[in-house]
Amino acid sequence: MKTKLDYQTSGKERVSYAMYFFGQNILWAYAGLVATFLLDIGIEAKVASAILLIPKIWDAVNDTLFGFIVDRTKFRNNQKFLPWIRIGTAIIGITTVIMFAISKNIPSTSMKLTWFLVSYLVFDAAYTMLDAPMYALPTAMTTNVQERTSLISSNRFTGMLGGLIATVLVPIVRPKTGWLLGAVIFCSFATAFMLPILFTGKERNTEFNEKTEKFGLKDMVTYLAKNRYLAISLALIFIIGVCSIETVLSLIVARNCLGSESMATVITAILTLPMIILAVFLPKICRRFDKVVVLTYAMLFGVAGCLIGFIGGYRSMAVVMVSAVVKGIGYSIFMIISYMLIPDAVEYGTYKSGIRATGISFSLQTFTSKLRGAIVGSIALFALGLFGYDSTLAEDVLQAQSVIDGIWTVYTLLPAVGYLVSFFLLLFLYKMRDRDVDIMTRANSGEITREEAETLLNGRI
Repeated sequence: MKTKLDYQTSGKERVSYAMYFFGQNILWAYAGLVATFLLDIGIEAKVASAILLIPKIWDAVNDTLFGFIVDRTKFRNNQKFLPWIRIGTAIIGITTVIMFAISKNIPSTSMKLTWFLVSYLVFDAAYTMLDAPMYALPTAMTTNVQERTSLISSNRFTGMLGGLIATVLVPIVRPKTGWLLGAVIFCSFATAFMLPILFTGKERNTEFNEKTEKFGLKDMVTYLAKNRYLAISLALIFIIGVCSIETVLSLIVARNCLGSESMATVITAILTLPMIILAVFLPKICRRFDKVVVLTYAMLFGVAGCLIGFIGGYRSMAVVMVSAVVKGIGYSIFMIISYMLIPDAVEYGTYKSGIRATGISFSLQTFTSKLRGAIVGSIALFALGLFGYDSTLAEDVLQAQSVIDGIWTVYTLLPAVGYLVSFFLLLFLYKMRDRDVDIMTRANSGEITREEAETLLNGRI
């Protein structure tokens, strides 16, 4: 019996799709600690900072071109996204383990860096093949807009839950297992949840129109130039991402500012708990209030949380916890809503250009996410180098007091800058609202004419 959403997908598909992101985010949370890993195997902070940026040159090429390839490729079984997801999933776990297999005892720094670069580039290519198609998959699974929103909401909930579990368990498990065995354990666990959708998933909406099939590089540039809301959405993801150094420095902050690496588990749990709660209630909130308005106010929560932490300092655990909760509310809303903006931008781009460039849009989302991950790691490591961080010290040896104070300053103030810039970006530049997306979606599907859509939009966008 169909629900009020008139589901086109099966229950198994919906559960499998949601659980894929649970596993993926466990794997990504572990891989996201690569900056700390490089320091632990004896790479100097400034060198590690530079080496993390090098793969992004490749990223700038492969992510964008991959989205272009996805939009133009139709497999024999008439599938567009699932074949890529299967290939990427088969590779990602193995390459993650290989990346963390570098031993501190290798005498040559150049050998360590070469090993890291090669394994990271393969890891990055695998992640590209699975990530963008997974986010785009709902557009092929169903033509029901409400159902697509439901699928995206579910993947944000399970994804954050997976990330939370990983960030809680990694600081507990990793010191006992070491980096390599920890990678094997967490990647195996993650892959088990990623496999089902490869067998249960179905693509129902895979029609190729003539304009999409003839979509060339020049058309891609034109499409991106006309799609300002895609640009703004990606800018938001990038700005918040490069400023949110909590994950990158979580273990280092816990070791030096909070007294124990295990405190990373406590703070991360407090920071991300609002994500679990809000992921349940936010869809209902967004049915009453426009999601962009909700996101705009959420940025102010982020600023407030950061300033509480900076002013109160790290010596008061109560202040640290309050800061994490308030900041967590803003960050949680951002993590859920920001990824809902990409499908909206796809509808806007289709309406303006006549080209439904789903692949390139979601590939640019993946590229932006990975670029911000690399840059935030480089920023964090560069800051540590400026403060005089000594990577030759053992994990359980505290840094100098001036270094510790510097770590806390960057940890609290840099995210505040990101939230503040994003607030003004949303307030003054993002004019598209949910009602506008609904009108454009109806026009794109042929439910109403373009003339009717223009009348209803009334020049708002």
